[in-house]
Amino acid sequence: MHSLRAGSASGLNSARLSPIVLSANGHGKKRVRRGRPLMVPPLTRREAKERTRKRLIEAARELILSGDETRVAASTVAKRARVAGATFYEHFRSRDELLKALADELFDELREKLAKSRREALAAPGSEEKLRQEFQTPLDVLASNPDLFRLSLRVRHYPASPLGDSSRRLSGNTRRDLVEELMARGYPHDGPAELRRLEMIADVHIAATEVLALGYLSGRYPDLDEVVDMLVLVTHGTRLAREWRGRTAPGPEVDAVQVGTY
Repeated sequence: MHSLRAGSASGLNSARLSPIVLSANGHGKKRVRRGRPLMVPPLTRREAKERTRKRLIEAARELILSGDETRVAASTVAKRARVAGATFYEHFRSRDELLKALADELFDELREKLAKSRREALAAPGSEEKLRQEFQTPLDVLASNPDLFRLSLRVRHYPASPLGDSSRRLSGNTRRDLVEELMARGYPHDGPAELRRLEMIADVHIAATEVLALGYLSGRYPDLDEVVDMLVLVTHGTRLAREWRGRTAPGPEVDAVQVGTY
């Protein structure tokens, strides 16, 4: 803690600064030293470069989330980050390289948030409450990042876009994460046919979550608990796939919704 006090009785004039507390001694008393205020050390060259790089990425993020990716140019980003145009190229070889770095940062963070709830649900496979939370979490994440969510949907079908690549990778990683979860829950996964079905089930859940999240954001489905109820209901149907082991299609005896562990 710094204690600043004008020194008059000690003979210091009002322009000089008071003692600065440096540390406490072994008896709990403060040791002080008179002198100039402690100065923050200057950034190293590496630290300064990293700070500028982050400013450029943040500037690109603001521009992209507020409009169209095609409007983002190296000069525009540099101007928004308040750096010289030439400085941009000290950190990124091109606009696309910047967009890739930004996309990886945006979508990796989103994926980790979504994966956390799946790990918790797997830890309690018989808990309907954990299953509800597994759907609640992505809805909360998407609702708190609506611009990022809409961006991921918008650029997913841009074949030549770094953002599109990262969005498709996010979708593919999410599908793979869900397939691994289904396998851990005991869904049949022996052979290409059964693995293909698990991918389809994962896509059903991804699509349902995205569509209902958009409905919630638009106000069409204002009750978040009801949205979660519908997503849980979807799992009641896909649970039937656990009875398909070794079959090419569900048998006639699988004609009722299986209630229980997802």
